[in-house]
Amino acid sequence: MARTQDGSELLTGTGAGGLLRSAVGNSGGVLHSWQLDHVDHRPGRSTKALYRTMVSWPELDGPDAPAREELFGASAHIGEREKDLYVAEQTLVMTDGDINVRVWRYPHDPWLPMLPQVCYPDVVGRTLRDLGVALGPDPQAPIAIDVVSYRPGRRAVLRASQDGVAVFLKVMQPHRSGEIVDRHQRLLGAGVPVPEVLAHHDGLVVLRELPGRPLSRAVVDEGVQACSADDLVALLDRLPASLYPLPLRPPWTDSVEFYAGIVASSVPALGPRLDGLVRAIREGLAALERRMDVRPHDVVHGDFYEAQVFVQDGRVVGLLDIDTVGPGRRSDDLACLLAHLSVLADYGNAGRIDRAMQQRVEEAITTWQVTFAQRVDPTELALRSAGVVLSLATGPHRQQEASWEAATEAIVRVAERWVERARAAESQRLPVVPTPSAPGPVPAAAPAPHPVPPAGAPMTSPPRSVPSAPGVATAPQAPLDAAAAAEDDAPTQERRLPTNLPG
Repeated sequence: MARTQDGSELLTGTGAGGLLRSAVGNSGGVLHSWQLDHVDHRPGRSTKALYRTMVSWPELDGPDAPAREELFGASAHIGEREKDLYVAEQTLVMTDGDINVRVWRYPHDPWLPMLPQVCYPDVVGRTLRDLGVALGPDPQAPIAIDVVSYRPGRRAVLRASQDGVAVFLKVMQPHRSGEIVDRHQRLLGAGVPVPEVLAHHDGLVVLRELPGRPLSRAVVDEGVQACSADDLVALLDRLPASLYPLPLRPPWTDSVEFYAGIVASSVPALGPRLDGLVRAIREGLAALERRMDVRPHDVVHGDFYEAQVFVQDGRVVGLLDIDTVGPGRRSDDLACLLAHLSVLADYGNAGRIDRAMQQRVEEAITTWQVTFAQRVDPTELALRSAGVVLSLATGPHRQQEASWEAATEAIVRVAERWVERARAAESQRLPVVPTPSAPGPVPAAAPAPHPVPPAGAPMTSPPRSVPSAPGVATAPQAPLDAAAAAEDDAPTQERRLPTNLPG
């Protein structure tokens, strides 16, 4: 096997075909073709990849049976032991002494033992019945299964529907599910409109479908009329103070160097621009810290963007993916939303959404940003938006989009525009010093948008809570908490680009 720093070259290059051919042949199949579908790597540590293949199984289907599409996952580890491996029987391990590669056929992901129990219509019905969950009125009616997302070794989300009734099945590593259930229950108890937990088992959480539709769909159709900025802020302010003692979930801007490194490794020509971006974000946040308290003082969602919010009749009615709820800064949540929307709006420049849709999204960004900047410092809002956009720049390569190099450069350009907005916001805040030739009043510095704890305040000071209007999950994109981040998820390039596009 080829020797690589972290296994990424091995799993994304031509050598991956040999690995897949060995794995398929070892199971009695014949590999006809393969295509890289998804890659998630940690530089210098490990890489996971997902492949779409065409495979025939002569022993199973007969020698003349046509090839069929199959998903295969692979994981390469260098100098990092495999953690939380639950079911390894149906995997093939290959090694050259330095690199260990594990290959499996979907759904037999060795980290997600409950996945095979929910991904087939006949099996999922039995699983749900065992958990006491009924779907449609006729238990004999066929069940449809849709895979919402699948990240090898990490998590999967599936939608099971029967006679118009649907539930979402959130599959994760078993040691994570208890924590997820607890957070849902605590938020529901506080009146936050998250999905109801219908049942759970080690590594599986069954969630009720939310009303309404994702904001990601509503905003391209309705623009700013989809919901109000005040409603979005009020939803976040309803997150209960009782969750403030949870472990800190670091903001996306804490990992800008990591994301820039990932992007530079895939598009080296962007290296100088990425260096400039990281420097501008770091210097801007450092200057911000010198003039204001930037410690966490709110309960935050941790990955708040338009696919996580459900709306109906112009009001927010649901909130998804609360795995990352905990202490943080309100600016991080609001910046996350603006960052995702700005990437979505930029899709219009590449023809991925039409001009009218682009204008509606841009109007929403402009309108909502005004309200957000009254709540949080506008310079911080723009800088943290730039950091989130930079994390999204890893997506085109990871998701193996067509023309991913151009798509990556476009996202970097969006991040650069947010840095320019931060500079403009800061220049408007700073007082203008009059000169003898141009006398005039000196504008006062803008007041802090909302109270922050005094410098000596304890870190456990509860955040303020504001009531709002009255939740299922697509896949979560971030660590559960700081402890989990240290052991498993910190930081990864699992940022997800806006995907709920028209069509």
